[in-house]
Amino acid sequence: MMEDAGQSPPRNIGLWVGLGCLGVLLLSCCLVTFWVQTYGMRFILGQGEGTQMWVSRVVLVGALEGTRKSCTDGVISEDALPWFHPNMPSETRNLACSLDEATLRALASPERSTAVPIGQTERAALASELGMDPTLCFGHRTEDLSAVGCFDTEGSTAAIPYRIIDLSLTRP
Repeated sequence: MMEDAGQSPPRNIGLWVGLGCLGVLLLSCCLVTFWVQTYGMRFILGQGEGTQMWVSRVVLVGALEGTRKSCTDGVISEDALPWFHPNMPSETRNLACSLDEATLRALASPERSTAVPIGQTERAALASELGMDPTLCFGHRTEDLSAVGCFDTEGSTAAIPYRIIDLSLTRP
């Protein structure tokens, strides 16, 4: 019994190693997030038009899906407003509320939708009027939906500098 009284309590080294690993993991996640927000979009915009169209489609589908889920009585929430150009009419923005899963799945599928750069089309004028670079804008179309989204390298402070500048339904 005398031997036990002089010993210090056992240290839980596993707990400290685990906490250290958790700290390193959290710091790594923060640094990766910072890098993606700061340099990721610059990297993507430096790639070819095909990559830009693909990223535009992914961001557009995600933005419309999130916007659709934020709708209350056919009106998008203020949280979704950064996805849309500020000069876009509210009636046009609120069309996102009427989108269904099938339309968004079609938009996400390259086999069921088209994507084109609008820099050489009549839609380039709309981008220019809104102060967007037409060479960074892409038109996306399905049987039921037409949308134009632009990478906003100048005015957006969002994590993903992307703005929807036009949205219309082609179904009756």
